[in-house]
Amino acid sequence: MQQQLGVSLDIIDRCQNHVLQGCKVRQHYIYHDYAIEKRRAWAAIGARLKVLLADPDDEEGV
Repeated sequence: MQQQLGVSLDIIDRCQNHVLQGCKVRQHYIYHDYAIEKRRAWAAIGARLKVLLADPDDEEGV
């Protein structure tokens, strides 16, 4: 679902705590935690789930 919302595969992997393969040098020297990107990805899926789970009979919305 996140990919359908425009979230990159790299960020999806990080949201799912997958171990990322690649150059060992990058694993040791790249310290960016992608917190902002992950927060945006989770917010996007949260907003989508709200829409999907909304009660169509609720006039006030979710």
